[in-house]
Amino acid sequence: MMYLLLAFLIFTQSSCSSDSDETVVEPDGQVNPDPDPDPEPENPEVETLIQNFGATDALSIDGNGTIYASNFGGFNGTEVLKVNPESAAVEVAIDNLRAPTGNIVDDAGNTYVVHNVRPTEPGSNKFIGDVLKVDSDGNRTVLATLPGFPSGITLDDLGNVYVSNFLFGGVHQISADGQITLYVGDERLLGGVGIDFDDDGNLFVGNFETGDILKISADRSIEVLVKIPTVRQDVVIGYLTYYDGSIYATATGEHVIYKVSMSGEATVFAGSGTQKTEDGALLEASFDTPNGITADPNKKVLYITQNEALTVISLD
Repeated sequence: MMYLLLAFLIFTQSSCSSDSDETVVEPDGQVNPDPDPDPEPENPEVETLIQNFGATDALSIDGNGTIYASNFGGFNGTEVLKVNPESAAVEVAIDNLRAPTGNIVDDAGNTYVVHNVRPTEPGSNKFIGDVLKVDSDGNRTVLATLPGFPSGITLDDLGNVYVSNFLFGGVHQISADGQITLYVGDERLLGGVGIDFDDDGNLFVGNFETGDILKISADRSIEVLVKIPTVRQDVVIGYLTYYDGSIYATATGEHVIYKVSMSGEATVFAGSGTQKTEDGALLEASFDTPNGITADPNKKVLYITQNEALTVISLD
C-alpha cells in the first residue's frame, strides 16, 4: 500500500550525494550558482543534540522552548517525545498512539497530533486519520477524523488548526470551537506534509512527492513558490518551518536542508548530500534522511530530526 511504501522509502533508502557548493534553485526547478547569498551566521555549525533519538518525524516548540517530536516509526511508533534542549533529557509526552505524525503545541499547553491513519474498512484503499487534542492534564479529544492521510499540523494566531494531507488534495481547518472545513482544495496539495504560516498569514505546504512548496495566500489563492529538485523519486520534502522571512525545509531524499526566500529562491543551507550523520560547518556536515524541522525564534536555532539523531543549528 502507498503508506507502507512511504514508510519504507523514508527509512531504508540508499545514500546519494550532491555538491557542497552553495546553490540556488529557481522557481522552475533550475539549479544555478547563488549570485548573492544571504549572509548567514559567522561560523554556524550543525551539532548533534541527542544521539540514538527515538523519533524521526515532526518537531514543534512550545512557549518555554521545549521540543516535541512525533515518532511515526515506520507505522510502528506510539509516542510523542518531549525534549529539554538544555539538558537533552527526553520524556514521553503522549503515549498509546498509532504512528503519530505532525504535532503542534498551543499557548494553553494543548498538544495536537495526527495518528491512527487506517483504511475506512478492511481491505479498502481509502483511508482516514484522526487529529487528536491532548490537554495539559492528559485528557484526549478526537477533534476531527479526516479523509486520506492527514500529516502535518500548524496553528494560526486565533487558535485554528490546519492539517496537510498526503493522500488528499487539500488542507483542512479545525476552528477553535471544533468546526471542520476544507480550507482549500487543490490537487497540487496531494502529497502534502510540511505546513507552516509566515508572519503575514500566508500558509505554506511542502509536497513530499513532487518537491513543490505551495503558497496559500490569505485570500486562499494558491501558487507554487518553488520546486525543490527531485534527487530521489517521490521522496523530496519532509517537513518545513518558517523563521525570520525564510522557509527552511528538509530535503529527505537529498539529505540536505534548504532555505527558501519569499521570492522563491531556494539555497542549499546545510548538508553535503552524503547520507550519514556528521557534525560540522553548514555545507560540510551531513544528514541521514532529515525529516522533522522546527525553529525556536527565541533561541534562534533550528532543530531537525534525522535517522537516530536530533540535530541543532544556530541561526544567530
